[in-house]
Amino acid sequence: VILRTDKMVNNFSDRSILKNLGRWLGMQTLAKNKPVLHEDIAVKDIIIEAYHKGQQDLLYVVPFVAKVLESCAESRVFKPPNPWVLGIMSLLAEIHAVNDVKVLWTV
Repeated sequence: VILRTDKMVNNFSDRSILKNLGRWLGMQTLAKNKPVLHEDIAVKDIIIEAYHKGQQDLLYVVPFVAKVLESCAESRVFKPPNPWVLGIMSLLAEIHAVNDVKVLWTV
């Protein structure tokens, strides 16, 4: 719901909630070697959608995805060279390389 709301105002509490939810989701799935199913959350799709909507949406989506991916450190399955993880990381790297997109990449 928060990912779909209007993000014209920089709401730090919503961003904090999303980061906490991302961490929780990663701990409940990836850290336990369970996948995040595409039918539940299409991670690549929300990144691409946020990119097309603009920088303000990326300020919400990128930290959420980064927190989900942090749990890969505790996984035996979802570490690089896992194709799912590498696909998301390469998409984030591609967005980071775009000159007109400046996102706070530290989470």
